[in-house]
Formats: sequence, C-alpha cells, structure tokens
Amino acid sequence: MRLLSYVLGLVLAMYLCAILALFLMQDRMLLPSTPDAADLRSLPHAGEDIELWKAHGEYAGYIVAPVERRARGTFIVYHGNAESAETKLPLADVFVRNGYRVVVVEYPGHGNRAGARTMKAALTASREALAGALAQWGGPVFLVGESLGAGMASQVTKGNETAVAGVVLITPWDSLAEVAAEKYPFLPVRWLLHDPFDSVAALSHFDGPLVIVGAQQDTLIPVLHARRLVSEHKHSHLLVLPTADHDNWFRLMRVSDWREILALLRAG
Repeated sequence: MRLLSYVLGLVLAMYLCAILALFLMQDRMLLPSTPDAADLRSLPHAGEDIELWKAHGEYAGYIVAPVERRARGTFIVYHGNAESAETKLPLADVFVRNGYRVVVVEYPGHGNRAGARTMKAALTASREALAGALAQWGGPVFLVGESLGAGMASQVTKGNETAVAGVVLITPWDSLAEVAAEKYPFLPVRWLLHDPFDSVAALSHFDGPLVIVGAQQDTLIPVLHARRLVSEHKHSHLLVLPTADHDNWFRLMRVSDWREILALLRAG
C-alpha cells in the first residue's frame, strides 16, 4: 500500500507539474523562435517596391507595393508560427500582381523585430497594423492570415468589422482551445490558456466576405476546424485543397484558386 501511495503521489505530482509548465510556457510553445532570413529588400523583386513597415518608429514588417501603379487598396498579411515576415514575399506577390499594396506584419520577438515573443504582443502588433494602414492609406483593407496568423486576423476583425473589406483565413483553427484540447486531451487546457483565441466568436459580427482555405491532409490543425468555422459563419466560403497539408498549401494553390478568392472578396 505504501508503494502504491508513493506511485500515485508521484504521478499526481508529475501531472501537476505538466499543468504548471503548460500554463507558464504556452507562449514559448505557441511561438517558437524563428530562423534567420534575408531582408526582403535584398531579394529580387522586379515590378515591386519594398520598404520597411514601422510601428512607433521601429521595424514592424514590410510594405510591398506595385511600381509605377497606384495601389487599389491594401492587404495585410499575418504569418504563422515558426515563420517571419521574410518568408511571406511569395504570398504578398499574389496580391501585388493584382494591383494591391501588401503590409507583411512582423510580430514582436520574431524575425528582426525586437520585443517579447508572446501571444498578447503578437495580437497587439496585429491590431496596430490595421490601425496604421487605415490611418496612412484608408480603405479598402483586406486581412490574410495563415495558421497562427488566421487567429490573429480573426481577432483583429473583432471590433473593426466595418473597416475590414474582406478576410482570408488559411489553415485556420475555429478556436485555439479546441485544437489544444485535441493535442493534450489529458490536460484541462481550456482553463489553462491565457486566451482561447476563439475565431468563431471573433467573426460573429463580421458581415463582409470571408474566405477560408483548408488543407485536407493537415495534421497540425485538421481541416475539420476550418469546416466548423465555415459552418458557424453564413457569409463564409470554403476552399479545400485535397492533397495539401499544413506546410505545402501555397505550392498547391492554382492561379484559378487565387482568382476565385479575389472574386469572392470582390477584389478581382
């Protein structure tokens, strides 16, 4: 009996330690460090003008815009975790080729941006990007988020519904809490998360065009989360890439897919 009590006590102690670690380290788990990448301005970008995007006078990402052509509006791009703004030039190119400027947002503590690498700081930076773009250029402004960035775009839309012309969410969650509960079914993650990042709730009052891109082979954020998000929003449109996973979706997007997305956004 003593041995059993000892084992049970040890198991309980380990379980409580796991709960504490998840509570204290969730920002590190959700926002791993990002690899070094070349400044976008140093890369070939024919037909595009690339400048630094700044917030409070400090580096906060990039502005990519068509050369010798007045931009039709602005797309704001929010990248996923384990990425940086430097990795999103191919995505920005899609919208620049269609006549739009693109703000590629960098989160604090990612890439070359200083600051604390936390979900709260990332969300603050994401919201500041919309406010800054509207103040500098006015509308229309469209939001594009991938994975973690889809969560950011959803939260930025909340409270700014009339200012956002359209939203594209790529490999999104319906809520971070739901995904985390799947990954850690033995832990009370819904109560441990600092913020559930509920995209369904965040978009509940948005009446503009919402396009959701899901990857059928996604194992990190299974496509069922994209489907749930669509089912909860009557103005949404779902595009599922049947052979894509969480990381290779962009390579499998066709020109016709992008045309469809732009048409749904009424940005074609």
